[in-house]
Amino acid sequence: MKRAMVISPAGNPEKLRFAVKFGADEVYFGGELFNLRVQADNFGHDELAEAARYCREHSVKTTFLMNAFLHDADVREAERFVSSIKDYGFDAVMVSDPGMLMILKDSGIQAEFHLSTQMNTLNSKAAKFWMDAGFSRIVLARETSLDEIRMIKESTGASIEVFAHGALCVAYSGRCLLSRYLAGRDANSGDCAQPCRWRYSLIEEKRPGNYLDVIEHARGTEILSSMDLQLVDRLEEYIDAGVDAFKIEGRMKSLYHAANTTRIYRHACRLAGTPEFQKMMPFWLGELDLVSHRPYTSDLFNEFGAMGGFNGVPYINKAVFLGYRDSGSDPADEIIMKTFNPVYKGDRVEAIYPIENDVLDGNLTVVAITDPSGREADMARPNTFCTVRFDGPVLRDAVFRKRI
Repeated sequence: MKRAMVISPAGNPEKLRFAVKFGADEVYFGGELFNLRVQADNFGHDELAEAARYCREHSVKTTFLMNAFLHDADVREAERFVSSIKDYGFDAVMVSDPGMLMILKDSGIQAEFHLSTQMNTLNSKAAKFWMDAGFSRIVLARETSLDEIRMIKESTGASIEVFAHGALCVAYSGRCLLSRYLAGRDANSGDCAQPCRWRYSLIEEKRPGNYLDVIEHARGTEILSSMDLQLVDRLEEYIDAGVDAFKIEGRMKSLYHAANTTRIYRHACRLAGTPEFQKMMPFWLGELDLVSHRPYTSDLFNEFGAMGGFNGVPYINKAVFLGYRDSGSDPADEIIMKTFNPVYKGDRVEAIYPIENDVLDGNLTVVAITDPSGREADMARPNTFCTVRFDGPVLRDAVFRKRI
């Protein structure tokens, strides 16, 4: 079976580094304008140049996101922005709007063009149209079936990318108007307020204040919210159908999410077509269950079952992301740790690592903590760099978590 690429989210430079370290073949990220996640940290101009350089040094490809839809009043600013980033050396630019494609071509940018899933490509005729327009890779609509993927590949030979993991949108291939209608924020310009994740109650017109729960849990209902996508157990089918690249959603999610999902999908892609694929499946599924997620689905056409109705989609959190080893490459009991959540003396934690040949993950106990001022402490506070001593060696690039 052919080798499929893993494309990982990079919501900021820190997440990009760990996506690269944990095995991404390609990373995708946006600048300050014209991508569909304006609420993400994103990258300033200096950070864009450094990101492109860092990825080239590590033989990882870069896709820069210019996938917002333009209003006519946006065109001049888009032209100025493209002019300012066109020489950074990105391998590809992700585009939705044909007008944006024209702006990029007119700028003389030296990069491939990848077609966003927002363009709802479901058939070989559409794929051929976009290939003739200059796109070298098509990110198919999430609603495309395996049989349709196979037919598109056979008919066009297109380089095909699909989403394999992460949040799904309640709207068709992400084209949603709820946010603009309810919050005045345009999802198709990258400013989605995610109203499909809000909690709703049912109220009868003549009984104001009498709120009725629609589903079981007391926090309210999430009647518009979808399950999360997870295709790791079906990767072989998708590769066999002709998929060249699997994308992980999650630029707004944590560094831990980027690192762990990347290493699992990369390992699974590497073992696809071998007897080891099914042997490793329990480990992969267990690890993906340890990132924050809604209940998983691999069926985009019938998420809730033919007759099952709606059951609610609360988040599942089975582990807390604690931090990562900040520097040093040799195994060491005492390391500098950047923290994202509190770490306590005596905590039993797990360290996870990139997977090359063997899984190196292990359990460790926090023996001592020294805070940034040099004082011994019982707790490392979030968002600090502390010296932490463990009861065993920590390897390079360790990411730490604690099970709930």
